Amino acid sequence: MRLICGVWHLDGRPASARTLDAMTREMIAPGLSSQLRTWREGPLGLAVVDFSQEAGASTSLPRDAEGRVLAADVRLDEPDALARSLNRAPSDDDALLLAAVSRWGAEAPRHVLGDYAFAAWDVKTRTLLCARDALGVRPLVYLHQPERLFAFASLPRAIHGADLIARRLDETALARRIMLTRRADDTLCQDVRRLPAAHVLEVSAGGVSVRPYWQLSRERAGTRRIAPEEAAQELRRLIDEAVRCRLPADGPVAAHLSGGLDSSAIAILAARRLRADHRAFLTYSFLARQSDGTPTEDETPFVGAVRTQEPDLAWMPIHAPPFDRGLAARMDVDRLLSIEADDPENAICAHAAAQGAHVVLSGWGGDEGPTFNGRGALAEGFLRGRWRYVAAELSALHRTRSWSFTAICRGEILSYLIPQPLMNAQRRLRRRPVSFVDQLCPLVASARAASLGGSDLETLGMGPDARENQMRLLSSPHLAERTENWASIGARYGMAFAFPMLDRRVLEFAVSLPSALFLRGGYRRRVFRDAMEGVLPEAIRWRHQKLMPLPDLLTMAAGHRDEILQYLDAVADHSRVRTLFDLDGVRAVAASLPSPDAVRAGTADVTGLIVVLHFLPAIAYLEQHY
Repeated sequence: MRLICGVWHLDGRPASARTLDAMTREMIAPGLSSQLRTWREGPLGLAVVDFSQEAGASTSLPRDAEGRVLAADVRLDEPDALARSLNRAPSDDDALLLAAVSRWGAEAPRHVLGDYAFAAWDVKTRTLLCARDALGVRPLVYLHQPERLFAFASLPRAIHGADLIARRLDETALARRIMLTRRADDTLCQDVRRLPAAHVLEVSAGGVSVRPYWQLSRERAGTRRIAPEEAAQELRRLIDEAVRCRLPADGPVAAHLSGGLDSSAIAILAARRLRADHRAFLTYSFLARQSDGTPTEDETPFVGAVRTQEPDLAWMPIHAPPFDRGLAARMDVDRLLSIEADDPENAICAHAAAQGAHVVLSGWGGDEGPTFNGRGALAEGFLRGRWRYVAAELSALHRTRSWSFTAICRGEILSYLIPQPLMNAQRRLRRRPVSFVDQLCPLVASARAASLGGSDLETLGMGPDARENQMRLLSSPHLAERTENWASIGARYGMAFAFPMLDRRVLEFAVSLPSALFLRGGYRRRVFRDAMEGVLPEAIRWRHQKLMPLPDLLTMAAGHRDEILQYLDAVADHSRVRTLFDLDGVRAVAASLPSPDAVRAGTADVTGLIVVLHFLPAIAYLEQHY
């Protein structure tokens, strides 16, 4: 894994070694060893922090014959193919990326497949080109003060740690985060912006321009004419390749293993490749702590099916920390994340790093891409007169799910055909929440909620067009938001996260498939299920539902109602917390939490629990950092 940063004094002041040192030092967690590479010339300075410690790695930043300099956090998907397109011999990823920038300039990211964030300085044109990969796996934020300063970094704390600007909370961005209405360029810090995924940023003395270089094609969505068997075969090939190119050349590898379709498939495909090279493969599952009394239902049987099929997996269960410790968790300064060692993702990174791994594979992005569940497919078929398909699926869903035909028509057709405003009005008349966001809004200070305005809200309303529904999901900022969370977590341990399901080639193929391939024979996600024949255990391949990770977290929260109320009382005088949130409202929700026994038995409405757990990290973040 790498982290990058840089500074350009647009007013001509020289970039100091002290500034670069402060930026890089702020990004390196205590006790973590790394290699530092820097370059300075006049007002510009660039730096790369490399945690891989590869033998023989260069101690300087790559430069080309024309003086371009590159600072990059990069892993290429198809380096040999890129080398051929550049008419040069295969070489390391840095050299190939720099050659691509030299050849194509700001258009280079269109030609480069992989995970990356980079900054390239062109000494001749006096421009700095920055870019992020198509799905935003590698993070990059920036600060621009016209005619004075431009700075960038993998993590916001590098910019603040060098005193380039004082840390100030962006209260509106935090409110958007709480209300699940985030923007692609939001950070929690005023003046520090996030470079959105699939965007390039060009800086010159005249200013900054930001523009997209790639997006999924709506015109091609669903247009591929292909038999189901051929689609499954090609999807299997692409996902297998996506896993292959994300495996490092040597050393152990780690992976999530949730027991669901996505992570199980990725873990098994990776295990088979690593087994051939006699390399260790570490897998981790988020499971409940089972008490002596009533057991908590979790994903153990499905994780067990994978472990039985692949008996040489190194495996470790990961549990939620005791809830009272979670209430006092230290928070990351940049994001709403716990930095405690027993936080589940931190525990994975710490253990994997101790075993010598540098990469964690995840199935994140599958639901939006190759394992899309075909939302709206039946409504789409109904509107377009595909009666035979609709009739066949009604019968198949009745057979495989034991749903009544009335329930299927209401849930799979009518719910997509009724305009969203009308559905919202009906739910309000019945005094029912319109959405989870509707339940959050009253708990955000009314003035702050009103200031967001409708144009700021990211909506994922689903309509009677499965292809358009998938495109909305894939274009939502939530994908990059989650990958950036993992990048921030991994940075504390020198670990990179990799997401084969977010491979650009996989997504372009998945989006091109007709809607009917995703809901077929009474099974959602059908094209992926078919693709994973011979890979996934049958108990997983044909399962309909998946349980939440760490399911005992809700039970623990219900059992600590009094501690939650005490914590809310303790922060009641914090001016920022009181300004942003309706603490009395949050407290009222917490006071009405159900009993642990009711939660464990599945007889309680857990919405209030989820709402409270949604607010607690934000309150802790404000209390600790502002």
